[in-house]
Amino acid sequence: MANFFMDAFQPQRPSEDQRASGPPAADDASTPTAASEDVADPPANDVSMPADDFQSRTMDPPYTGLVSPPKAHPRWWTPLAVSAASWLSFMIASLLMAILGVWVVFGELSSQLLGSMETMTKVSASRWGLLIVVVLPQLALVMPSIVAGKLSPVPFRQRLGLVRGHWPVWAWFAAAAATPLVGLISSLVVGSFMEESENLKEMSRIFRNHGESGFLFPLAMMIGATPAICEEFLFRGYVQTRLVRSFHPLIGIFVASFLFAAFHMDLVHVIAVFPMGMFLGVISYRSGSLFPAMLGHFVNNVISVVLVVMAPEDATDVLAAPAIMISMSIILIGLVGMGGTIFSIAWFKPAADNTTTTGPIMARLVPDNEHPADRQPADRHSADARPSISSPPYGE
Repeated sequence: MANFFMDAFQPQRPSEDQRASGPPAADDASTPTAASEDVADPPANDVSMPADDFQSRTMDPPYTGLVSPPKAHPRWWTPLAVSAASWLSFMIASLLMAILGVWVVFGELSSQLLGSMETMTKVSASRWGLLIVVVLPQLALVMPSIVAGKLSPVPFRQRLGLVRGHWPVWAWFAAAAATPLVGLISSLVVGSFMEESENLKEMSRIFRNHGESGFLFPLAMMIGATPAICEEFLFRGYVQTRLVRSFHPLIGIFVASFLFAAFHMDLVHVIAVFPMGMFLGVISYRSGSLFPAMLGHFVNNVISVVLVVMAPEDATDVLAAPAIMISMSIILIGLVGMGGTIFSIAWFKPAADNTTTTGPIMARLVPDNEHPADRQPADRHSADARPSISSPPYGE
């Protein structure tokens, strides 16, 4: 299967005998050949083109497309460079959005306002200000990974793991139910030997004030959906899927989870979210899809916001009332979800021939990533024949 894709993507030069005998005769007089002088240049990186036709059109001169053909082992430093570009983009956008937030909330800009920490607290206390300083920098964070995915010779969905994978949909929800349990246990363990930082306390106060003012549902959706999409696109979608092809999967998952945790830039938060990053990395890799990790990240963030709003302001225990009922629900539902996740990891192997069909509705929503080499020979050169996230030639 790997050789099929590598042959299809790798340009080949004609032999000396082929050069001496001239271009091969076409099956049909109307079919242009590589030696035709009046034929237009072939489209670059058209992976839907049949393998033989692709090779004949790219024999001589060498491959001159926008990007190089996919390689079996992608460059390991590319995801690190994209991570650095994403961090820089996020920091620049955060600075610019802070200035924009000050202007929107106060209606003016001055050195006194821009130099005061209290100013940013008031900006975050405003609904429009919070939207500006939270959502827009996250969009800047994800842009480098989207650009890198678009430039890849591997189709965009496969590059970022936006495929159905080989887990059934119920396993997605099982993993999503287990994710808050991982976050809760991690918070309890870290809270037992580290005090909550001032930044986290201030963020909790801001969330609580917004929630008590009737903004709980929009706040939970904003804090839940934005990082779940943007951060997962970058760390699990682009970085991890490349690193697990360059190194052992555990090393790739570990490095991607470390970068994900380090991005939060608060020591307590970094330590607390690292186990959740590892869990999301494992389910993304084993399922062959980014969607379970995105769903789990979303559910965890939504529940975290609700817990912060419902917990007393002076509470230091995650399980303090009145959030005790939600916490117990997290534990009970999370244990069931963890059982389903462990079963899915053990039962649904990340093999190309183990794609699970979930019905016509889900098939239309999320296209299948069936390995093209497992199809009938007549279908291997169809438009749907794309390398999947679990296929060996996972390229650039």
